[in-house]
This record gives sequence, C-alpha cells and structure tokens, in this order.
Amino acid sequence: MLISLLFLPLASTGQVRAAEPILIGVPLPFSPPGSISQGNEAKAGLELAAEMLNEQGGILGREVKLVFEDTLGIPERGRAAVEKLITKEKVVAIAGGNHSSVCMAMVEVAHRYNVPFVNVNCWADAIREKGYAQVFNTAVFNSRLAMAGADFIKGLGLKNVVAFAENTDFGIGLAKNLETFLKEKAPAVNYRYNVLDREAKDFTPALLPLRQNRPEMVITILDPPAGYILINQLYELGIAPSRQTWLLDVDALAELPDFWDNVGEGGKYLLGVALFHPRMELTALGKTVRERHTKRTGREASRVVFQGFDALWVLADAIKRAGSTDAQAVITALEQSKLESTRGTIAFDRKPGATFHQWVEVPFAI
Repeated sequence: MLISLLFLPLASTGQVRAAEPILIGVPLPFSPPGSISQGNEAKAGLELAAEMLNEQGGILGREVKLVFEDTLGIPERGRAAVEKLITKEKVVAIAGGNHSSVCMAMVEVAHRYNVPFVNVNCWADAIREKGYAQVFNTAVFNSRLAMAGADFIKGLGLKNVVAFAENTDFGIGLAKNLETFLKEKAPAVNYRYNVLDREAKDFTPALLPLRQNRPEMVITILDPPAGYILINQLYELGIAPSRQTWLLDVDALAELPDFWDNVGEGGKYLLGVALFHPRMELTALGKTVRERHTKRTGREASRVVFQGFDALWVLADAIKRAGSTDAQAVITALEQSKLESTRGTIAFDRKPGATFHQWVEVPFAI
C-alpha cells in the first residue's frame, strides 16, 4: 500500500503534462500602422479553427491554444513577436502573418529556430523564393494575381495603364510582376507604376498629373488604411472610376468588412480581385465555416477569415499525421499535405521559386 501511495503523485504529474495544450503562435497586426481589419479577420478565422479542433478533441488529444502577438504591421515588431513566441511562449509552430515586409522579417526567425510557419496573408513572391523549408503558404501569391491582371488588361484592349503601389515587398513586388507579365502578354500597353508611402495620408500630389493625362486604367496596390485613402482621393479628384478611366484594385479590399464604411461612393464601379465572393464555390468545410462566422458576427466572411482558418487547419492536420509536435516531423508532414480546406484541396508545390511550398491553385476572380 505504501509503495502505491508513493508512486501516485508521479503518475498524476505525468497525466498533467500529457494534457498540456499545444501552443500555436499567431503574429498579426492589431494596431496602426498595420492593417487592423485584416488582422482581426485572420484572428477570427484562426479562432474558429481552434474552436472546431477542440470540439473534436484537439490535436493528438491535446487542447489547441493560440498565443497572439501584435506586429503593428512593422517588420522589426514582427521579428520580435516571433522571437518571443518561440523562445518565451514555447509555441510549436507559427500560423500568422499579414504585410509581406513583416513576413519577410518573421520567416527569418522561424528559419533560424527551425519552427514550422504557415503564412496567412503575405503575398510577396520573395517570401517563397527564399526557399525556406519551414515556411508554407496558403494565401495567394503576387505572380498569380499579376498574371491574371495582365490577362484582364489584355482582354479589355487597354493601351495606357498606371499603377500605384505601396512601398513594401508586396506592393513593389506585385507592380513589378505586373510589368513583367504585361511585356509578355500585351507588349503594346504603356504601363508605369508609382510607389507611395503606405503611412501617408495625402496622395494628391501623385494623383493630380492624371487629371491632365488620363490613363485608361488606374490600379491600386495598397493595404488599408492607405488603400482606402487612395481610392477616396482618386474618386474625389474625378480621376477614377470614371467614364474615361477604369479603377482596378488588386489587393482584394472590397471583401473586408470595413471597406464600405471607409470608402463609400468611391467604391462604386470599382473593379477588384476577389479571393472570396459569396457566389464562389466552397467546400463542405468552407460552408460550415461561413455559416458559423456569419452566425457569430452577423456579417459575411472575408477571404482573410478563410485564410486564417485554413492556415491552422492544415497545420493541425500535419501535426496529427506526424504523430507529434516535433518540428522536422511536422515540416515533412506539411510537405505531404493533401487536405480539403475551406476553398479547395491544399497541397504544397516543391518547385524552387515563387511557388515553393505554395498552394498554387488558390481560387480567385476579377
């Protein structure tokens, strides 16, 4: 009897440790100058995924717990956030990221510590081109949208196009990608792009010349709030959208819940990329996520909600198949993923370059 009593505390301690939650780090922007709306949308999707996983018994019988850190949309803050999540919070993986320049800094930390990193909403090809084994991407990538944009411009038969891009890896990268594909697909198009400070409040000096020399299309490549400000000022100056000039947003801003509150009349007749539209086909899982999100918030889900959900869902599936939270085992399992997500079947390409560890067939429409 005495022996049994002596061993009882040790057995009890072992049970507590086995039941410890699996910690997933989530670095996102929740404060300016970052895109707070996108940060909150991604958070909603991630939280819904964690909730549904825990309803099913968690991962490997352990509760899933998300640990959030605010990046403020600043690269150094993002770098520090991931460092803290890995070294102090002891997360087993990262599912997050918004603003490509921030992701560029964060993936360096994940690479150094060999921690799996699933990118929620960073589009720059440069992130993929690093070729880091730890980094996987369920969001769309710049080259895919640039190619679609070039095809769209060619189809309209346009000859004079101006783009405005934010001064980040995402903005400049997408503007350059579009230039490359237009030279290939529609070499007769006179295309030029201007780089704007994403923290600026007044873009009038850059826009006024367009009133004298009107292009056939203006393209906007800026995250909120700068993207909203630019669209409003283009409208207020009578430049676009107008009878003479199309306005094309390739940052999928119209999907965000605060778009119409911030843009209003300036958003009418705007053409835009849609990574989710209510009429787009969803999987059975996607329909469930959409319904639960709508019931909880009283509004439609945006693509960032689905992206956040999918990032954690594919990560959880990899941990389950790996049978542990060992980093290398999870990375290997992620490479072998073939999982039905909210928007299709996720599998990661292994070809070096812009599609490395990328879900290539991300659905979209213009």
